[in-house]
Amino acid sequence: MNNRLYTLNMLLIVAFLLGGMTTCSRPSGEELQPAYWPTQGWRSTLPEEQGMDSAELVRMFEYVEDNNIDLHSLLIVRNGFLVMEAYWHPYGPNDRHSIESIVKTVTGTLLGIAIDRSEVKNTRQKLVDFFPDRVIQNMDKDKKSITLGNLLSMTPGLDCEDVVALGGMDQAGDWVQYFLDLPMSSKAGKKWIYCSGTSHLISAILQKETGMDSRTYANQNLFAPLGIPQITVKDWAADPQGITNGITGLYLTPRELAEYGYLYLNKGRWDGRQIVSSQWVDKSTKEQAYIGEDEYVGGLDRRFGYFWSIFPEQKYYGYLGRGGQELFVLPRENMVIVFTGAVEVGEEGILLNLINDYIVPSVCSESALPSNPEAGVELETFIQTAAGSKQPVPALPDKALNITDKTYKLEPNFLGWSDMTFHFEPGLDEATLTISGSPKLKIGLDNRYRLTNSPNSRPIGLRGQWAGTDRLYLDYIIFGDFIRSEAWMTFTGDEITITISYLNWNNPPIVLHGSLQK
Repeated sequence: MNNRLYTLNMLLIVAFLLGGMTTCSRPSGEELQPAYWPTQGWRSTLPEEQGMDSAELVRMFEYVEDNNIDLHSLLIVRNGFLVMEAYWHPYGPNDRHSIESIVKTVTGTLLGIAIDRSEVKNTRQKLVDFFPDRVIQNMDKDKKSITLGNLLSMTPGLDCEDVVALGGMDQAGDWVQYFLDLPMSSKAGKKWIYCSGTSHLISAILQKETGMDSRTYANQNLFAPLGIPQITVKDWAADPQGITNGITGLYLTPRELAEYGYLYLNKGRWDGRQIVSSQWVDKSTKEQAYIGEDEYVGGLDRRFGYFWSIFPEQKYYGYLGRGGQELFVLPRENMVIVFTGAVEVGEEGILLNLINDYIVPSVCSESALPSNPEAGVELETFIQTAAGSKQPVPALPDKALNITDKTYKLEPNFLGWSDMTFHFEPGLDEATLTISGSPKLKIGLDNRYRLTNSPNSRPIGLRGQWAGTDRLYLDYIIFGDFIRSEAWMTFTGDEITITISYLNWNNPPIVLHGSLQK
């Protein structure tokens, strides 16, 4: 009897110790009522107040640093509260940023709203029936069978995979006609391919059926109820025919994007109003097309709904936009996650590691945890470091003063740059660069980007530093976009060699040559 009691006691002790080793337990996933609606802005709390372990988030930041992941923002919302919000210089909470292909989910939501309002009948309607006034090439019974549901699930059967199709679209004068004319590569509904043209066709259909372009329709029926200020054409452009771009081109702040995700987390409901039906949310986030184990997302099992990627094993869904613009909705954790950044194109799946290995494991409880001041200080240090700080500016080398206000004539190149002029002044923390008669581009020499408005794009950001006496390093961004490049300028006598690397694509560098203009 004593041996049996001893054994039982030992088993209880082992069970207790093993239980104590598990810091976090899985949340129940029970649907919770929002404590408030962030129509007027998000409220913030510490992670522990929402049952999250700050130490895991510290490890996440260490992973970001160790892997040189170029983020612009990272927001985590749990239980309706911002538990973490980080911005990397030069970005802040009020800066609108390209959301790239996440616009496709917005376009799909607008179609859902139009169906709810009986402005469009249903997803079984045929694509070609919306364009009776157009002559469509390669017409056959398979093309006639394409439905709105096929467009939403990217199973149109059209030969429209992005690797080829977008190049042809850019050369075409009429984007809609271009996609309508493409030949079929399979039967509709049989095969998933990444086809951006499907969302642009839906934008065109919305305009035909509702009488207003998608941007105007979204402002009225989606953004305004969420408290998102009006989106102008500057922040959501149109194609050459005036059809709102359904492929990309929408700019939102990360907080605004989080509101959109929060709408889906709450089944389309917002502050007592059903913005889009819960049936549409359910159908959009339910498997409509099979992808399977996908190398793009690190080998995870991926399915596709209506313009949402679904991860059945992880029990969340989201969208991975080009360059690291990503939105994820995690119903089980009652969470929304937003990323913006300048990740190398094709490597966007690396951000899933942050979710699966750090953010989700940080969720420990449905109720508050004891405070963790030490981890909180570390987390705040990472956030402040991301925001950046000014650095002392070393004395300018003689070469900087010798070339100031002198013009280098460049050899012919495909960039179309004909000349380049620098201006440096001793004691100043910025310089300027003029390329082929462009506005003077400001260069921060103190580790801070300087932004210069551009008539043809978003603002251009430059920062730089001298490396030795004859080499100048420049870091170039388009503010609010994922485009980033770096240039090394080597000065040898009267000659200049410029080596430009585009950091978002794994392409060979561009090398330009020039000499001082006599």
